[in-house]
Amino acid sequence: MRIGIEAKWFFNGPPSGRVVIRNLIKHLVDLPGEDELFIFLDKRDREEAFPYIRPHVHLVYVWGGNNMLSNTFVLPARAWNLHLDVLIFQNFSPIFSNFKRHAFIHDVLFRTNPEFYTSVERIYLSPLKFLSKFTHRLCTVSETEKKRMVALGYGREGKIDVIYHGVDDAFMPVEKHNKNDLIRVSEKYGLPSRFILYVGRLNARKNIFNLLRAIPLLDDASIPLVVVGGYDWKMEKVDGLVRDLGIHDRIIFTGPVYGDDLPCIYALAKVFCFVSYAESFGLPALEGMASGVPVVVSNRTCLPEICGDAALYADPENPSEIAAMIDRLLQENELWLEKRELGILRAQAFTWTRSAEQLMKSAYRAARKDDA
Repeated sequence: MRIGIEAKWFFNGPPSGRVVIRNLIKHLVDLPGEDELFIFLDKRDREEAFPYIRPHVHLVYVWGGNNMLSNTFVLPARAWNLHLDVLIFQNFSPIFSNFKRHAFIHDVLFRTNPEFYTSVERIYLSPLKFLSKFTHRLCTVSETEKKRMVALGYGREGKIDVIYHGVDDAFMPVEKHNKNDLIRVSEKYGLPSRFILYVGRLNARKNIFNLLRAIPLLDDASIPLVVVGGYDWKMEKVDGLVRDLGIHDRIIFTGPVYGDDLPCIYALAKVFCFVSYAESFGLPALEGMASGVPVVVSNRTCLPEICGDAALYADPENPSEIAAMIDRLLQENELWLEKRELGILRAQAFTWTRSAEQLMKSAYRAARKDDA
């Protein structure tokens, strides 16, 4: 088949979206078969070196100034003469085309949790439900998110496939890392010998405030929290909260970290904590498990689905409960070892190769209008 993949986030886009697109493309291009792949990239990135050149891979550059407008108007026109069988869009898809339309809707949390989104974001995402009605098939990232989409009328049960994210092989237990890399990263970011880790955007949905409130409640009055991520919406009060809690000497803000440094930071942590209010998948928790770091996560939305029995769970509204779960891992060595091994084993089931294979199967179903 001739399959199009909208990948305008490949070089520049939202951090989580860029991770997903890059990993899916990396593994899609090497799947066995005779499919021709047409990768649609933002024309602003034309000078960037695309790393996965193959005989069956064709690059197509389109205007990407606004993802919704590009996907609904510009991209279908650009693809008209390519004789595609199906095209996989990110979130927004067009009403009309001369190919089958497949949409990868990453989440619709803005509908059930509008308090975590700006009014501009909610307005921008609002056409998603209407446009989803014109797709031949949809997919999303967890059973939890699929149920949300069905309940809100984004598609019926048989039209939506679940495609879990994978975890990159770079995320591995500390003993598998190069010792010199670990030393370099530790010195670069000023990491202590023992620390609790959070990775993700600093926004209200990720529940940074209650994670910070849990730190002074820990039995260990010295272990610090390392926060990896960039400031986001409604985070102007973080510094004030740290000051009011009297924990300025126990919090290390690294800012965003990319590339080879991030897996090393994960591996060096003692406990990973991700007590978000709402997630569609929760990739950082999976990265923590793959890194051999026991995790404390929220007991809400998809996180129990993804982490299973490998995690300890806490009510994200309750800083005391968050602290208690962290304390258990810091104090009970047998529990720490048990959760470490369970996390490593569970993470092995989530691979990007499997994600790419499932996405291709979903695209084939779209091309056949197969609802089985």
